[in-house]
Formats: sequence, structure tokens, C-alpha cells
Amino acid sequence: MDPIQNRYGLFVMHFSRPFMGRVCLALLSLGLIFLITVDAYTPQAAAQPSENTIHVVRYGETLSEIAQSYQVAMAVVMQRNGINNPDSIYVGQPLQIPVVEARSEPAIIPATEDASSAPQSVGITSLNRTYTVRTGDTLPWIALRLGLDLSALRALNNLSEGQAIRLGQQLILPATEDELRVKPALLRHTVRAGESLGLIAQAHNTSLSALMAINRISNPDIIQPGQELVIPDPAQTERAPAIGPARAGFYYHDVRPGETLSQLAVQYNTTPQAIVRYNNLPNIETIFSGLEVRIPFGPPVLNRQTPQAPRSGTEFVISISRQRCWVFQGDRIRHEWKCSTGQGEWVTRTGTFYVKTKMEMAQSRAYRLDMPYWLGIYDVGSYENGIHGIPIDWTTGERLWDTLVGQPATFGCAMLLDEDAAILFNLAYIGMPVHIVD
Repeated sequence: MDPIQNRYGLFVMHFSRPFMGRVCLALLSLGLIFLITVDAYTPQAAAQPSENTIHVVRYGETLSEIAQSYQVAMAVVMQRNGINNPDSIYVGQPLQIPVVEARSEPAIIPATEDASSAPQSVGITSLNRTYTVRTGDTLPWIALRLGLDLSALRALNNLSEGQAIRLGQQLILPATEDELRVKPALLRHTVRAGESLGLIAQAHNTSLSALMAINRISNPDIIQPGQELVIPDPAQTERAPAIGPARAGFYYHDVRPGETLSQLAVQYNTTPQAIVRYNNLPNIETIFSGLEVRIPFGPPVLNRQTPQAPRSGTEFVISISRQRCWVFQGDRIRHEWKCSTGQGEWVTRTGTFYVKTKMEMAQSRAYRLDMPYWLGIYDVGSYENGIHGIPIDWTTGERLWDTLVGQPATFGCAMLLDEDAAILFNLAYIGMPVHIVD
């Protein structure tokens, strides 16, 4: 305690902390005693939603706005209230709002920095993945390495163009399609006498390996009655819609000892030919430890002259080196599939073509094959090359090459699995653009 001088020139003792209730301070000066009472002040903590906070939906409110007002991720509110569609809320509906724990301290900024210009750490309150800045990182470099849109990365982290990031700073990454889904609660099963892991997997429409993996079981014969098992979610058959324009770019990989191009192709869902093509390698054997290779992802960039206006309608893009294809509707990807093209003397021609014939079942007299879901695109002599499903042999009725989709296999056409070819056939129209690139 330090003495301080009050407005009357008297010295009193200064107390560094407030007292509860009313406290008497005795001042002794010139033989007189002054009794001064001081009302203590107790600061009120900022109100936080309690565990039982209920919000009643008002007219014009959206679930996103409600979640934002309570500083809670919308996905968390949806999961707490069993909501599958955020647009299905109604006026007067009571919503449970989960507790949000306040951050106890602000982001740390070094004392040598100007607080007005220093990059601010972002409070991580969403389900998005995060990235911690490392030595040598820049924002464009992070976006390039992780295959992210740079402007989206800046906006999500409240960073202006040219603003520096610092070592150890935590960045929020733009959500992937999978992260946009609200995951259902895990189903659990209690083992009963006589049950086997295989029968449990079959009863819940899952695989034995998936059941063992999620429960960390190495031996399927060691389960016991009363043991509780987690049942994996069924495979998702419907993809979440893509956000914004199609993303494309490159992953970068530093080759480690013993790795081959075939292994990298499997790891990154591409082909060895694509890695050779995009890195100017002489062949698939030319690879060594420490080599940095770039591996393409997303649809290829098309070199075409188009007006500066939004595109509409369906277009089809095929990459020969990657053995993949994409269905576009406007600027959005509707489907992405593996496909097969020609090879050797039957290599598929590159360029932009337009569908000129459309037949549910075409016939190739040259090879005595039926071609389901035929879309003809260009002529080769007296024949027509196109896009089709799995060929059927005239003599045996056997479906050919169905195990070869995803690698060069045809006599110049583009081949899809039947289910994919059927979808494309229903979307296609005479005159639909087909872009074939290397």
C-alpha cells in the first residue's frame, strides 16, 4: 500500500483492490477523525449463453445469423437441434444454443510491433481445418501448397492483400465439401453372446475392416459379450455441392527414398503419365529422393477465347494424361470421373469438339462391338470417334475393358463406366462442347 494525497491535502492509504460492501476508512489529521465510506465496485463479467440458453426464431432471421449472434458455428447449432436443412427453421421455433466459452486472453502481439498493423490471430470457433505458420511461409505459398483459393484464405482470416503473417500464427483454412456436412452421431453396438465381428458388420451394412479400424481391433476373434463397439457411418453416396468456381492447381511433393511414380499416382489419385507430363520427366523411372514434383488436381485450365460473361449449359472436359474427365454446368463442376482414352497409333485427338451424334446404342462394325450411350464428336476417315460406356462383344455378349477404366485402353474413343456414361448421355445435347486436352 502506498500513501496518496487527497483533495484536502490529507494523506490516506491507497488500497490496490476493491472491498465488498461498505468499508470505513479512518483519516487522522490535526487531531480530527474523518470517517469516509467507500462503495466497492465489482465488475460484471460479460454475459455468456448458459447451458440452457433458448433462442426463439423471429421473423426474417436465418440460422446463420442466429449462430453468428451467439458466436457459435452454424453446424453446431444444427447438430444440437437435429436440423438437417438450415432453411427449414420457422418463426416461433425454440432453438437450443450451446455454451460458448469466452477466450480468457487476447491474441499475443509482440511488444515491438505496432498493434494496429500486426496480423491478428483468429479465434478458432468453426469446424474448419487450421494451419500453423512455419518458418519461410507466405500466404500465397500456403495457398499454393494446400490447393486453396488465395482470396478466400485472406478473407477467412481477415488479412488484407500484402499483410504479413507471423511465425506460429494459426490460420483457418477454407472448408472442404466433406466439412460442410453435419456429421450424425456415431452409432454404437453392445456385443451379445454368440455374436461375431463379421455378423455385426453385416447387420450394420458395413465392412469388417472398417469396423475393426474404427474400434482399433487387430484380431476379430477377441471381442467379448458386453463390449461396446462404434459402428462407422455408411458410405456417403451424395456429394455436397461445390462452393464457388472450380478449383484447380498443383500439389507439391518432395520424393522420399524408395518412392515410385506409381505409388505417388495412387496417393494423389492421378496417373504416372500425368506426373511425367507436368514435370517434363523423360520417363516414369526418372525419379529420385529429394526431387520436388508437382501433381495436378482439379480440372485442367482451358486455353480458349470467350466473352467476359458467365457461362451456362453443359460442357465435358477430358484429360488424356490424367485419364479423368469433368462435367461442367456453367462454371461449376457437376461430376468428376475416371475415364479411358486411346493409346499408341489410336491416341485420342486433342482439341475442342461438339457432339454431333447421340445414340443409346451405337454399333462398331470394324470391331464388332456395341457401344452404349454413344456421343459422337469427330470423324476418323469413314469412322466416328466419340464417348461411350463399356463395349459389348457381338459374339460372346461379354462386356469388355470394364476393369481398364482409368488407364489408356481404347481405339481412340473416350470410355466411361456405364453408370457415368448414362449420366453424361442424359445431360448431353447435340452441339455440346467437348474439350480434350493432354
